[in-house]
This record gives sequence, C-alpha cells and structure tokens, in this order.
Amino acid sequence: MKRTAKIENLIKSMVPSLTGNQRKVAEFFLGNLNVVALLPIKTIALKANVSEASIVRFAQTLGYQGYKELKSELSASLQTQLSPSQKYQATLDGLENTSEALNRVTKNALSNINATIHDLEPQTLAEIADRIIKARRIYCFGVEISSIFARLLTFLLRLYTYESHHLSLDFLPFQEQIATLSKQDLIVAFSFSPYSRETIETLSLADRLNIPSIVFTDRRTAPATQFANIAVFIQTDNIMFSNSLSAVAVVINAIITELNIRDRTRTLEALNLIENTIEDERYFIKPERNHRNPRTP
Repeated sequence: MKRTAKIENLIKSMVPSLTGNQRKVAEFFLGNLNVVALLPIKTIALKANVSEASIVRFAQTLGYQGYKELKSELSASLQTQLSPSQKYQATLDGLENTSEALNRVTKNALSNINATIHDLEPQTLAEIADRIIKARRIYCFGVEISSIFARLLTFLLRLYTYESHHLSLDFLPFQEQIATLSKQDLIVAFSFSPYSRETIETLSLADRLNIPSIVFTDRRTAPATQFANIAVFIQTDNIMFSNSLSAVAVVINAIITELNIRDRTRTLEALNLIENTIEDERYFIKPERNHRNPRTP
C-alpha cells in the first residue's frame, strides 16, 4: 500500500509539468493505479490513446529505468490491495480476446522465473544443498497450494535417497509433529500470500527449539522470514488471484540439481536404483516396438 501511495504522490507532483502524451499517461495511471500493473503495455497505450514508447518515457520521467521496473513495483503491493473479484475483473479488462490467455500466462511465468533467478544468489543454493546433505532428516510442509510444493520437494529428495518427510495436517498440527525434532534435523517451509498462521507459528516454534529451517516465500517482508535460517524469495505474481507455480518449480529443480552436483556418490547410487526399478516389469510397462495405436487405421 505504501509503495502505491508513493508512486501516486510522485505522479501527482509531476502532472503540472507534463504535457501532451505524457500528461495522458499520467492521468490514466492516476485513474487506474490499483489495476494498471495487471494490464499489458499494449492495452494501456490503447486505453490512454498514446504510443507504447510514450509509456516507457513516462516511467523514465518518474525515475525508473523503464516501464517494466515501474510495473514491478506496482505489482509488489497489488496482491494485498485487490480482492479476488477485483483482480479477476482487472484481468478481463486487459484481455482483448480469450485467445490471449495462453500468451499472457506464458509471459507472466517467464517474468516470474527471470525475476526470481535474478535475485537468487548461487551461494544461497549452495548453502541450502549443504544443509540438506548434512541433515539427519528433512521435513517439508506448507498449507493449501504450498503443500503441493512441499510434496514435490519431498518426493524429489526421497528419489535421491535423502530421508525426507512431508508433514500433513490430516492428524496432528505441524507444531506437534516437529516438537521432538532436534538441531540435527531440517525443516523446509513454503509460505506464500495469503500467509498461513499455522506455518508461521510452526517456524516460530522451530526457531525457539533451535531446529534449522529454510523458507520459500514471495516477499522480503513475509512473516516467515523472521524465523528462518535461510529465506528464498520467489516471484509468484499471477494474472489471477492465486499464486503462479512456475518459478517455484524452477527453484526446486535447481536445488535438486545442485544436490546432484555436490552429492555425487549418493546421486549415482540413487540413479542405479532407479534404473533397476524401471527395468522391473512389476512396476513399469515398457512400450512395445512397432506398437500401433488401436484407434489408428
């Protein structure tokens, strides 16, 4: 909210000195500040009756390198300001037709991935890998969509023979499940907006018990960051209200790859086990050579 107010005040202070297309852009932004970050630059240009270049120059006039940087700052506060229905309506306003949906989602995913990669230091990945290798056991958890990421990381770690467990709320609260852990263990939490109280309180307990923890979250101001030993920030902006999954999957894959590079003996042993399992016809069906689809004439 503070970021949006700051930008709004900046634009208002500059309006008297703006002329022509720059003033048109300023007036459009002031009238649509809460949703403008959801709109592609093409749509803004069309609605404001200016060129895309005018929008870029306007952003530079405000002190940004370009429109992308201005849009990124507006997006950072948007998630907490708009209700799901408002964000949905803003997205519809930005779509000229339904055929744009795939392109919009793809561009959004790539933007999230690029922003996340830009901020993620290689040293952070290395430290995460070292902690996983040294941990006696790894416990992954999250609530709702974050639970999906926790399950994915648990599966991939187990695939390479790390003793990893997924914590579920089916029977006991997270806090009861970690109460007997020690500093030899490691907990990994996924916490994305809206932030689950259960996740935050569990990380707080882990901090009090001196249990090492890693959290994956979407903001540096996220409540989970104050309790974690390592915090990884992943951009999850979406054209709709829910969090985008793409950048999170990339980071998880990067961690597994880092482990494969650092923990080579374990990786080779795991791959041999995987290869033997794949060859076992009790578990997997091999496609027959020259197999024809029965529907193919």
